[in-house]
This record gives sequence, C-alpha cells and structure tokens, in this order.
Amino acid sequence: MVSLGERLLEERVRLAMTQEDFGALAGVTRKTQRLYESGERVPDANYLAAVADAGVDVLYVVAGRRAELRSNATLPVAGDINTERLARIVEMLETFARSAGKRWPSAQLVAVAAEVYNVLLDEPALDEPKVERILKLVVNR
Repeated sequence: MVSLGERLLEERVRLAMTQEDFGALAGVTRKTQRLYESGERVPDANYLAAVADAGVDVLYVVAGRRAELRSNATLPVAGDINTERLARIVEMLETFARSAGKRWPSAQLVAVAAEVYNVLLDEPALDEPKVERILKLVVNR
C-alpha cells in the first residue's frame, strides 16, 4: 500500500518541483518536506490547503483516490478548493474532537474534514450551525 508520504512525493514530481520549492508553497522547509515524503511526519490541514492551491490532488494524497472528473470532463483546478472554508471546517472539527476527548492522527483529521467539505460543496456559504451538527455526529460516531 502506498503511503501518504509516497503519494505526496508523486504529486511533487508530477508538478516538477524540488522539495525546497514545494515546501515553500506551504511555508515549510526542505527538511520538513522530506520528513513528510518519508512518512516520518504527517502534514497538517493548513499545509494541504496551501499545496492544493498549487494544483496538488489532495484527495489522492490523503485517501489514495484521484479526484473524479467533473461533468465538463476537466480536472479540478486549484481554484476549486475554498481554502478558507476548508481551514474553518478543520478548525471546527479539531475543536469538537478535543471537547469529546478524541485525538485523531492528522491523516484521519484531514480525510474527515475533506469528506465534510465535499458534503457542503454545493452550499453557497458555510452555515456554521449546520456544520456544527454534522461535526458533532462525525466526532461521536
């Protein structure tokens, strides 16, 4: 099974970037980027949101599944991810998990946040009370 770090490396190579340049996209050093790619450390949601803006297929990195083609048969572009919305969902998810006494590995946190983000994709604005209800269900499942 290919690890998150190996998939992250694949995406960096696909985008023809060095570890230093790729890490700089998300504000991390080359050393930190190397640790992510080797699997010694796991990137957080802010890192993934930042690299998504550069065209990284975050769904592939986190879950090992390539983003599906949209109905107009084009691949998703960086602008398709509202990084502020995703970061807010992650922040809320971390808060609810912490209050429930749960501590999730970063990869699981990112995967759950991405699922919630996808569920709310068609919402024009982030309805925080609705998100809170969803997150309470997710955290307590």
